[in-house]
Amino acid sequence: MHYVSWDRTNRDEPKLLAEAGPEVLATFTHETAQVEGDTWDLITTPESGAVAKDGSGREIVRADGSLKRDKQITVQVDSAQYVIVGETSKNFIIDDAAGQKVAQFTSDHNGVRKAILEFEGETTLPYTHIVALAWVSRLMLEARKMLNSTALIGFLVFLSVFSAESRARLAS
Repeated sequence: MHYVSWDRTNRDEPKLLAEAGPEVLATFTHETAQVEGDTWDLITTPESGAVAKDGSGREIVRADGSLKRDKQITVQVDSAQYVIVGETSKNFIIDDAAGQKVAQFTSDHNGVRKAILEFEGETTLPYTHIVALAWVSRLMLEARKMLNSTALIGFLVFLSVFSAESRARLAS
């Protein structure tokens, strides 16, 4: 597998696909994920990270840092560590503990909609790691999209108020 993508036909239960499908690797809701017959409990806080635990409460995934703002996010999957590095505001790479690039993703060209996580060649990462990294990368893209949308809305409100005041001054 060279990449994974998301099927968002059902927005409440997006499916993680091997490449463009039809193979489904995992199904997510806001609170849970179904991964290889296991249920992960998901806890996400865009300002401080994300955690996934199995049914016994064992932590499977931990992403530390602001998913909205940090240039680097540390992701622990089982006993392996990864670092998501923002190369630009829209392009990210994922390095393993040895500093080797294992994957990349972007918010350019519908990047948030499909949230494609592309691996370096044919990936040999464990299944759980693929699902975990895809989940965290999608969370980051969504959190950053919301931040940009909020800033744009605020700017448009400011322009509307400024424009209305300017017209009122010209009228009087």
